[in-house]
Amino acid sequence: MSSSANVVFLLNSDIMTLSETTSQLQAAGKLCFVHLDLMTGIARDASGIRYLAEQMGVDGIVTTRTNLISIAKHHGLMTVQRTFILDSVSIDQALKTMQDSRPDAVEVLPGLVIPHVLPMTQAGNHSPIIAGGLLSTTDHVRMVLKSGCIGISTSSLHLWQWQDQGFPQKS
Repeated sequence: MSSSANVVFLLNSDIMTLSETTSQLQAAGKLCFVHLDLMTGIARDASGIRYLAEQMGVDGIVTTRTNLISIAKHHGLMTVQRTFILDSVSIDQALKTMQDSRPDAVEVLPGLVIPHVLPMTQAGNHSPIIAGGLLSTTDHVRMVLKSGCIGISTSSLHLWQWQDQGFPQKS
């Protein structure tokens, strides 16, 4: 709650505590996204997404499932498509996914590949990129932000204050 981050991705959230957590985050001025694939107690379908939007008041979802992006958008939620880059084939697949689903942002894992992969995607018109996974040092954060990402997602608590530490932000 005290971090300077204005967006929070809730991983491993639970339907029984989500309403309270969402309320607290939003009262602190933060956008609340739930990682739908990792959440317990709710179906990963149109009804589950509608429930998150209308009853839980979340601002958005994170998911690896392309079909859930359009459903979430239909219910007024912001969307982050999570994708894993393993090789050149997965880069091509990620670009196709971005073109088909048009998420509000794409989270690329592992984030450390961003400086090598992002130049390969510049020719296409794609969603903003968030680097996630395996970012554990301030040098990692600087590297991916200088590469053109709009932000990072990390579970490393000491990096949650990166905005207060003078890191470069995309202009």
